[in-house]
Amino acid sequence: MCIVRAIGIVLLCAASAAAQPVLAPVRSNLEPVPLPLTETLEPAVVEQLAAAGATVQRTATAGGRELAEAYGELAQILHVYELFDGAEASYRNAMRLASTDIRWPHLLGYLFAQTGRLDEAGERFEDLLRLNPSHREAAAHLADVNLRRGRLAVAREQFQRIAEAFPAFANNGLGEVALREQHFDEAVRRFEAVLERIPTATAVHYPLAMAYRGLGRLDDARRHLELRGTGRVRVSDPVVDRIRTLVRGERGLVLQGRGLYEAGQFREAADAFRRATAAAPSSATAHVNLGLSLVQLGDRGGAIEAFRAAVAAARDDVAAHASLGALLAETGRLAEAAEHLRDAFDRAPEAAATRTLLVRTLIRLGRTDDALTVLARAASVDPDDEGVTVDLAILLADRMRYRDAIARLDEAHQRHPDRAATATTLARLLAAAPDRTVRDGRRALEIATEVHTAAPGPVHGETVALALAELGRCTEASEWMRKAIDEARRTNEIFEAVRLESELTKYSGNECRP
Repeated sequence: MCIVRAIGIVLLCAASAAAQPVLAPVRSNLEPVPLPLTETLEPAVVEQLAAAGATVQRTATAGGRELAEAYGELAQILHVYELFDGAEASYRNAMRLASTDIRWPHLLGYLFAQTGRLDEAGERFEDLLRLNPSHREAAAHLADVNLRRGRLAVAREQFQRIAEAFPAFANNGLGEVALREQHFDEAVRRFEAVLERIPTATAVHYPLAMAYRGLGRLDDARRHLELRGTGRVRVSDPVVDRIRTLVRGERGLVLQGRGLYEAGQFREAADAFRRATAAAPSSATAHVNLGLSLVQLGDRGGAIEAFRAAVAAARDDVAAHASLGALLAETGRLAEAAEHLRDAFDRAPEAAATRTLLVRTLIRLGRTDDALTVLARAASVDPDDEGVTVDLAILLADRMRYRDAIARLDEAHQRHPDRAATATTLARLLAAAPDRTVRDGRRALEIATEVHTAAPGPVHGETVALALAELGRCTEASEWMRKAIDEARRTNEIFEAVRLESELTKYSGNECRP
């Protein structure tokens, strides 16, 4: 070991120059505190950490509470920049020096919850509640930890206790418990109450959609899936919220902005990201996040400007090109959108959302061959991606390349016979491809029947009908279509029922081949 001086703090270091520096313990019963390498930080953050470390050393001989305060301040600064190892050690030191100060175990429990150490987080919050049973924020965090641990009965009871103090947070937690216990009616009621109180909590639309799906209300499920976003329900916790005020420099402001964005506070998030771009004008990350916040605020012009700034700052940044391309496509500027989406795809061909949007944009531009090239490359990157396989087959079929489409689907089906989308698309082409020379009604019926047996539903029933029609078994085909219509009505898929009814006449009489 050696001793060096860096960022104004006396440090311990290992023999290797690249080793992580450590703040030496100032008393024998305390832990060393891991610190980041200064070259990984902005000057403003280095200065902030130097001042906090110097305060720890200056108060080494002071009273325990004063030194605890110094360690606690250092811990919070490390915590806000997600330097979790150092923050944990500093919190532990503060706890040893001031055992009755509930801030430090509270923040340590929050750190454990953040980093997925749920058992340790639960222990911290339980200890706090034994000391202070009326600590509402600790009770809320403990309820959330127990939900994440799968302790549903305990979590339900704890969420019920905090319902008056944190109604939206409690309803969200109780909705999650009800959903996991398959009490779908209660889950719907709870999640709807959350959205009524906090409309920006758009992440709630996803579990609400799952609850509606559990009730068989598929139209409602689809509607909420389309509305899902990233806005979360969070507890107002003054102790935790205080550490967010400590950020300096681009990195900290981006972290702060992301936390606000995920909580649905888009205007405050945009303000944080603006300050981040001012602190580091060449930061593509700050500009992209500012653009995403402005999109949520309905300022598309400002968002495009922010995304352009991100591309200018980092030509190779995938998120910058993808975000700009997506917004340009949404505003109808398809040619320019395709350029940026292609840049993003070329750098990250595994990104499904970008690939899908690029293909759709190219098709809208009439550049079908380019779309085929994109899908073919995506298939070579990940031949087991079912979405790519099906999309490529459909596009090949649209180009009347039915044999190529069937060959790709057949190869994928041999590898993954349990994949319903691949099997259904293959069966429908074998049953109803416009080129009758590629059809195989018997094989289509075999595949379609297997899929319907595994997952009954209107579309899968229709696929069986198509195969029967190709074989000339018109009466049976008509019966299967009626079953599909009844299934669509039973599951409230009204538009699907109407579509199937419009197709029913094709199966009447003795000539029903597609």
